[in-house]
Amino acid sequence: MAERATIQKTIDAFIENNTQAVKQKDVSILSAVLAKDCIRMYRPHSFTRRYPQFFKPHITNADYEAQMKHELQTMQDVTQKVTRTVIDTTERKATLWVETTVVTTDAQNTVEVIFDLDLTEDGTQVSQVTEFVDTFESTKVLEEILAQMGAK
Repeated sequence: MAERATIQKTIDAFIENNTQAVKQKDVSILSAVLAKDCIRMYRPHSFTRRYPQFFKPHITNADYEAQMKHELQTMQDVTQKVTRTVIDTTERKATLWVETTVVTTDAQNTVEVIFDLDLTEDGTQVSQVTEFVDTFESTKVLEEILAQMGAK
């Protein structure tokens, strides 16, 4: 069974890597603590269906990195504040409530996200990410990204 300290270290790295990937414009950092076969899913379904160019039902690390290559170019900075953490060592799961502030060339938006993470048996890697997003604020951010990408 994974120890709480190990899981905490992994989820701390997961959050920090999301910030560092933007700062360094390096998508590989996003997958640094993810298992090779990690699957990422987004919720709610109503939101993901609205933006099929950003969301698929299940995406791999490679899919996510490819998607984020474009998005990282529009982002100047990202800061994240974890406001709540729940860790279940028996089930090897963690839930993080995060306030993510995204700074682009045109705006700054704070988006609330809930990450529901499944971890590997030893707790050192994330095996599945379910990301529940604040649809109101996320819509603003995605529309800005689309406009900057010229795809609006």
